[in-house]
Amino acid sequence: MSFIGPKGLLRSRLRGFQGTVKSVSPILKNRSCQLSRIACCAQLTNPTDTSNLMKARRKSSKEIHILGLGNVGCFVAHSLRSIPSQPSVTLLFHRQGLLENWKRSGETIELRTDGVSDIQGGFDVELAVPLSKEENGAAISSAIDHPPIDHLIVAVKAQNTVAALRSIQHRLTTQSTILFLQNGMGVIDEVDKRLFPSHTDRPHYVIGINSHGLNSTEPFVITHAGNGSINIGTISTGKQDTSSDFLQQTMLQARPLNAVLHSPDKILQLQWEKLVANLVVNPLTTVLDCPNGRLTQPDMANTIRILTTEISAVIQALPEMSSSTKAHFLPDRLQALVIAIATKTAKNYSSMLQDVHAGKETEIAYITGYLLTRAEELGLCCEENENLMRRVLMRRQQVENKKYP
Repeated sequence: MSFIGPKGLLRSRLRGFQGTVKSVSPILKNRSCQLSRIACCAQLTNPTDTSNLMKARRKSSKEIHILGLGNVGCFVAHSLRSIPSQPSVTLLFHRQGLLENWKRSGETIELRTDGVSDIQGGFDVELAVPLSKEENGAAISSAIDHPPIDHLIVAVKAQNTVAALRSIQHRLTTQSTILFLQNGMGVIDEVDKRLFPSHTDRPHYVIGINSHGLNSTEPFVITHAGNGSINIGTISTGKQDTSSDFLQQTMLQARPLNAVLHSPDKILQLQWEKLVANLVVNPLTTVLDCPNGRLTQPDMANTIRILTTEISAVIQALPEMSSSTKAHFLPDRLQALVIAIATKTAKNYSSMLQDVHAGKETEIAYITGYLLTRAEELGLCCEENENLMRRVLMRRQQVENKKYP
């Protein structure tokens, strides 16, 4: 598949709205800088001693790192520490301010479920940020000072993934496993293109799809508003993969996650089902500025029918999807899927609408942008979905203009 990239398509199709779309991966001002990070855990005694480095790697082989500590990242971190065997969990912060918030919070994560509070601690923490070659006059050697990361969970927003991974790229090897736990699709294609262009140098990838209802009003305090599951599965790459077993099995042991392991074909189906919901519910609620339940009203039926018909046509033409799987994506089924989700989450406000209200960049490039990328590759047109994306970008620009007149 020749991947243009959702952001590239967004720019080419929506040149008039470029001011509303920030760069998916900000360019570092100092391109010659070494990437490093300050660790809040023990460093190697002698960075030049390779035997110490190997010992450090073996010691960390059962350590799980989490990059992205929003609602989903905190929920996963808390759940992993609830396992009786309590695996080692390291939280990666990309800003000093976040680390300071962590200290002020008591260095714990609180999960509230039905009014009952559960607090977990004992996390290791590290600061993973790009630094200059010299700090306070001393050279920094990041690639040697810290051992490779074997098991990584990425829970940052899709548009922030490349920038977040870049700061720890030097610690990721062909033996590393990355679990992507995010909305949208196309992120892995972009990670490959920008960080791991050589197929032989890539880590192992695992997909995660979250359906738990989570919200937060303060840092590191998460409310579990609705039970769901986390579906996980590896991507079919044609090469043998056993290094991802530990991470997947550990996720299965964490009961609050309700994790389910799937085959590559099934995880692809579940990815597209989640994307279909996001393609319709998120943009429509953002444009209408309404809770999800608004979409169940009779006057929305025709709009949903048109959008899902275009989406279905793209999915039916996907070369990587089997005929039996495509049967799940007929227009009528997609309409029913959208209505079911809107009904189940009727009182909720979509994450895209919340991002617009907060003045944040949305994930539209990895939701509708990805659909349009695939449609263009297949010679198909998704006019109504493209128009809806334009309206989302205009809506965000209107909010931005009010914030900064």
